[in-house]
Amino acid sequence: MPTAPARRRLVFLVGAHKTASSHLQQSLLDAAPALTARGVAILPPKVIRADLTPVSALVRDGISPEIGQGAGAAFLSLHGGPAPTVVLMDENILGSTDRKMLMRKTRLYPWAHHRLGRIISLFPGHDIEIGLAIRSPATFLPSCWSESLHHGPYEPFRRFIKGVDPLAFSWSALADRLHDAAPHARIIAWRYEDYPQVFPHLTARLLGPDAGPQVSPVDRIMRPGLSAKAAQWLGQQQTPDKDTVLAARKRFPKQENAPGLDPWTASDHAAMATAYADDTAALTTLPYVHLVTPDSPPAIPSDA
Repeated sequence: MPTAPARRRLVFLVGAHKTASSHLQQSLLDAAPALTARGVAILPPKVIRADLTPVSALVRDGISPEIGQGAGAAFLSLHGGPAPTVVLMDENILGSTDRKMLMRKTRLYPWAHHRLGRIISLFPGHDIEIGLAIRSPATFLPSCWSESLHHGPYEPFRRFIKGVDPLAFSWSALADRLHDAAPHARIIAWRYEDYPQVFPHLTARLLGPDAGPQVSPVDRIMRPGLSAKAAQWLGQQQTPDKDTVLAARKRFPKQENAPGLDPWTASDHAAMATAYADDTAALTTLPYVHLVTPDSPPAIPSDA
């Protein structure tokens, strides 16, 4: 049995939510046997939430650092085996699609830096990278609203975003806060809108040039949101609950000829497109961020 390295490369795929994160996770999990053979361990969200999130909560509550780090070492030994690279996947490291965890006035994921910092503190002496997908607020917010209805009581979209300014939401500001929590970490970022085109570049960057080509994108949509028709129908119900939301999803499924909710005016779209372009440009200026784009050069395998 190979011995686990004392220093590993830990890649935290933190989402964000509704950026095809479930699709990427499933694609990696489907390739897990081939990746294991190339020194990459893939850990799904259920493992993170069962064995790591509770320990990070103890960090918040004041557990001794030595105890937390011992738990981190045990976690890697148990789930990472001898792999030099371990990929830890969970969007909930940032927060959730619950309104309070997702946005606060002008801030996306207001507690994300604290949550990430607590988990990173469990793994001293390892090389940390953070994978972060971004998305235009014009589609990100309606999709998050739709996802939130899986878990909480129904509320109309306008109430969901009440008191927040979508034009002020900044992924580059979120990256700054994540960097503050993990100053030695490199952030690998990509745009949701580019995801199909960047997939091979992205997997090579996240996993390494030898392991990346082992991953193929799964051929299905993961966790589709509400269609516009479903959202309209829900708004017409007197007291919609989770069962009503489920009925709406089944009755009016989101598909090619039934797109998702678009609550914005043409001027809203124009303003958000400009803000998103400016924010993406700001992200590229951060020295600790590598933005994967369709023009990113292909990685060269080490045995080429």
